[in-house]
Amino acid sequence: MSTESAFSPVPHGRSAHDPAAEPDPDGPGAVAVDSPAAPGTASAAENPDGVELAPYTIPRVPAIGWDPGTSPRRRWIARGLLGAVLTVQAALSLRLLAAAHPDEAAAMVAGRQQLAHLLHGTPVTTDLVDRVHGSPWLYPPLAGAAADANGIWGTRLLSLGFALLTTVLLYSLTRRLFNERVAICAIAGYAVLQSTVVVGFYAAPESLAVLLVALAAWTTVFTAGRHPALALLAAPPTALACATAYSAAFAVPALVALAFACARPYHRVGPAALRSLLAALGTLVLLLPYGTLGKVAGWSPSRGNAPGSAGSILLGTLQWAGLFTVLAVAGTIAYARREQMPEHDAPEKDPLPTTRGRRALLGAVLTATALLVPAAHLWTGTSGALFRHLGYGMLLAAPLAGVGLTRLVGAHFRHPQLGILVWVALLALGLEQSALRYQNGPDSGRLLAVLRAHTEPQGRYLTEVDGLAEYYLGGVSKPEQWVSARAGTDYRDGAGTEHHGDDGSVAAIRDGWFTMVVLDSTAPRATDRALSEALGAAGHYRLVAQFTSPTGDSSTYKVYLKH
Repeated sequence: MSTESAFSPVPHGRSAHDPAAEPDPDGPGAVAVDSPAAPGTASAAENPDGVELAPYTIPRVPAIGWDPGTSPRRRWIARGLLGAVLTVQAALSLRLLAAAHPDEAAAMVAGRQQLAHLLHGTPVTTDLVDRVHGSPWLYPPLAGAAADANGIWGTRLLSLGFALLTTVLLYSLTRRLFNERVAICAIAGYAVLQSTVVVGFYAAPESLAVLLVALAAWTTVFTAGRHPALALLAAPPTALACATAYSAAFAVPALVALAFACARPYHRVGPAALRSLLAALGTLVLLLPYGTLGKVAGWSPSRGNAPGSAGSILLGTLQWAGLFTVLAVAGTIAYARREQMPEHDAPEKDPLPTTRGRRALLGAVLTATALLVPAAHLWTGTSGALFRHLGYGMLLAAPLAGVGLTRLVGAHFRHPQLGILVWVALLALGLEQSALRYQNGPDSGRLLAVLRAHTEPQGRYLTEVDGLAEYYLGGVSKPEQWVSARAGTDYRDGAGTEHHGDDGSVAAIRDGWFTMVVLDSTAPRATDRALSEALGAAGHYRLVAQFTSPTGDSSTYKVYLKH
């Protein structure tokens, strides 16, 4: 055999670097090189000795950019990237330094009293328990214990722990749905979002509720190929999420539908539908005790939150979640149209059969909550807590956003600059928006200075700024001296008539019963208007302080003192 024929597998007239001879990385399998001779033989010019040569084929090129299969190298690279993402997420949250927001202060004060009641039987004297839109026996005691250990830092670090665990669960469930590459892209985008960064360092029940939603979704994906009865395992975390924060009800339809969508590759329609039914029934049964189901069903985003115009709600949604939602929707469309990309390299098992309809169903289920949350806020006309509620939608849409990012980069990291550009844009938005979220509250430091100067040990105070005075002025007053105007007042006037709610607050102001009244323009509009009119008509009070957020936010504090 000649040297030329042994090392010349490329046919005449075609260079070894001819693009036509190279395989299509998105194409199926190996591509054999054309030869003028019959398959399996070489031409006479290339093989003058007549020795039969094995056909030359180009091996199949994997659609992923790293080792296929379950190699240790692949696992350790993925774990290292997961650790890097968690580090970035923690750093972004830890940089947010500010005084407690009224919602955080209310949760800590209520939590301390709930914890003391649980441990020692001490009566709960504050009305701030109603300020926490969730069960008073779940998140508030945890927040109270963390506050007793390290104040506001303790509760915020607790939320950070919840947020980091949420990201780990998101990575795991996305990896099970797709693979490590999509999972890393999903958490890299999710970890820098404004909602993730803020809620991850914010003493509010949503931090725990989002973690429980992630646990429910992970359980649903993990048990998708097993017996339908195992779908009931997702019911406890779903019910706990709804009881912890009533706003978690946003995620329940998607979690129930996810049980069906994930099971379709493994089961027929009947067993897959049974999984959804069991997940829904299990959640409902667990929410029945203590009237929790009624509280969840009766909750509305407008409860206790500031009203907002449709324009402000849409603008906030576009700023805080627009780019990520577009990425998830694009990922859903691309995934439904074509699966032949690096999402399903099946590192641990053979690829499951799937169809365009099944892929579209999975994508629609996961991205639906990202659109449901702003739609609900538009329906109720409230912008309060929108930045926290968007976290449910972003969590569930993250796997498809990861698909969108991998499709943008392409197989073999063909266009890495596009992926880097999108991620840097998400990072820049998250950095700026999370910092503004912590700065955009009214100047609580100035408010506390005014309140401290006029607070008396025996005074009675009506406030629309729940929690701040109770938390920071605990040394000069007791929580029961502060009445929440948002919750209303139970008051009996001189004639013996009982008044409740806003009517009670107005009657007490009319009689000069309160020593000081604090108004906040972000309170419900009807309550704020009624109190303002009562203060103007009573003649017992004078305005001693008024100031607006130094960053230009519309929130304004007014402090009235009885003279």
